[in-house]
Amino acid sequence: MLRAYLNYGLAAAVVVWAAVVGMMAYRLTESPWRWAFVGLVFAGGLTIAGIFWIRKYVDRQTKASEQESKS
Repeated sequence: MLRAYLNYGLAAAVVVWAAVVGMMAYRLTESPWRWAFVGLVFAGGLTIAGIFWIRKYVDRQTKASEQESKS
C-alpha cells in the first residue's frame, strides 16, 4: 500500500485538485475567470503527464546504472 501511495499519490492529488478546479469552472458560467480555471485544469493534466515522464526517465536511468555496475 505504501509503495502504491509513493508511486501514485502525487498524481492522485493533482487529479483531485484538477477535478475541484474543473467543477469551479463549470459553475462560473457568466464569469470572465471561467477560462482561467479551464486553463488550470489543462495545466494539471500536463503536470500529471510530466510526473509520469519524469518517473519513467528516472527508472530508465536507474536500470542503466545498475547494468553498468554489473558489467
